[in-house]
Amino acid sequence: MEFTTKRLIIRRLKVSDLEAVLAHRSDPFTSRFIGKPATLADAQARIAQAQLPWKGKEGERLILAIECKESRQLLGELMFKFVSVEHQCGEIGYRLAGKYQGKGYAFEAANALIKEVFTQFELNKLNAICAVDNIASWKLMEKLGMKREGRLRNNLMLPSGTTDCFTYGVLKHEVM
Repeated sequence: MEFTTKRLIIRRLKVSDLEAVLAHRSDPFTSRFIGKPATLADAQARIAQAQLPWKGKEGERLILAIECKESRQLLGELMFKFVSVEHQCGEIGYRLAGKYQGKGYAFEAANALIKEVFTQFELNKLNAICAVDNIASWKLMEKLGMKREGRLRNNLMLPSGTTDCFTYGVLKHEVM
């Protein structure tokens, strides 16, 4: 899967992305609401996983790079997976390097991903989750048209301890 937006190229991760992937995944700032900072081996495994042929099986992650058209810099990543093929439900995720946050890139990339997966796949609903303290993430979900559907207690282990998560969802007819 590859597509473009006004400012971005959304594509599969490549081996040449390793330095940028390691930089944003090992950064304690960008990891504080996601999990422990990544090691070099973690970043290499992420890229190896991203390069495997994606079959669209439940739980299998489609990992995509967010690249700036102008600078050709890797800004971050997107993720899509089917939660249930039978029930036409999927999940998205996103992560940007700290220096690219707050510039509208996450909205542009996630919004395009939502439209792309609703167009390409038989989906009725997309979900996303985030730590309750990740205000920027849940505000982005709301800007994307997602609705807060619940709170998952002690759902995520972070370096700071276990935390609750908000769960958000959007239906195809709400965005298409």
